[in-house]
Amino acid sequence: MLSRNGFPKSILVETSLRCPADCIFCPNKKINTRPQDMSWDLFRKIVDECRGKDVQEFCPFINGEPLACPFIEDALDYVSKTLPHTPIHIYTSGYLLDGRKASILLRNNVGHIHFSIDGISRKVYEQHRRGIVYERVMANIMDFLLRLRQQERKIETRVVLTLTPLNRGEVDAFRLFWEGLVDIVDVIPCDGRGGEDRLPAFEGFRTWGCFFTTSRAYILSDGSVVPCCKDWAGYTVLGNVVQDSLESIWTSRDYDKLREELSEGIFSNFEVCRRCVADNL
Repeated sequence: MLSRNGFPKSILVETSLRCPADCIFCPNKKINTRPQDMSWDLFRKIVDECRGKDVQEFCPFINGEPLACPFIEDALDYVSKTLPHTPIHIYTSGYLLDGRKASILLRNNVGHIHFSIDGISRKVYEQHRRGIVYERVMANIMDFLLRLRQQERKIETRVVLTLTPLNRGEVDAFRLFWEGLVDIVDVIPCDGRGGEDRLPAFEGFRTWGCFFTTSRAYILSDGSVVPCCKDWAGYTVLGNVVQDSLESIWTSRDYDKLREELSEGIFSNFEVCRRCVADNL
């Protein structure tokens, strides 16, 4: 069996499902069976349980835009004070990253910020991220990078292009533009997580294997714990932190069985795994 940590080193929390974009590979607009926003009390319960557990990253995001969360300022403040040695990771399109939101990120314990940018031209970008405006995204990100250079505290910056048939011709120009402006430039194949009516998996993604079942926990807005970032629908719920502790779910027999079967290449006994290998999420 894959050896797991006694408590997850990485925590991803679906604070909100709000998002101004309708991306061609994202399932966000299909999710309607759980709360749009996690409750504040549940969020605090999760953070409190992480105290003293050597959590190495905390991400207030799974299937929504974290900067759209109504309590994002309070959330970042609470994590920063409760888990002062745990860097916060922010994944954002940048569309809502105005001056006020930039100030919130810069004064809290944000260690990493990941910008999802799927093209270098307006046409290609807006083909992927429907409903948001390329020029506003670029202006917000450039303003944030300028603010960051003007302060002493370091935040690692990363841009990610989700590779699809529509933007593969812009990869070289994308790298050329962003290298030197941010710390990391990544190109990652579309993994097909959006399921039906969304872009299918693209070249190479299956060589990555299964993600972090021994070190990373995913908690949806209703408290459901799922094994993977691709389980947007809650196909395989391993427990719920409303009723139980995250630690008891993480070390449960069901979770260990899933880890054991994945290590042996068995994907048939858990629905999200069956769907993933069939590209039917």
